Amino acid sequence: MAESKKRNQKRCSLRIPASLVVKFVHRGSICYGLITDISENGMRINSGVCLPSNSSLKLLLPLKEEVLELPVKVRRLVQTEAFYDIMGVEVLKPPPKYLQIVESFKTAYSS
Repeated sequence: MAESKKRNQKRCSLRIPASLVVKFVHRGSICYGLITDISENGMRINSGVCLPSNSSLKLLLPLKEEVLELPVKVRRLVQTEAFYDIMGVEVLKPPPKYLQIVESFKTAYSS
């Protein structure tokens, strides 16, 4: 419990539960992940493929009428059982469309 509280104090923005599919390219293959929480500055992604810490990449977030490209940097990896399958990423220069998505999750979460 103290560890969780300590971690939350370091965050600039409140993380909101989410469930969004995201795609990214790794070693020439398209990989998929599930965004499980989201904020203005970052997100947590569950995926069978995790990139090393400090890696930079473009996430592709499929929306109804477009695919939003998000430049991100891997800030942390979380190991469950014997695998690293969760990435904490920082969104670099979040575009307005991304911030609108985060705001819609905040509104739905607080209702």
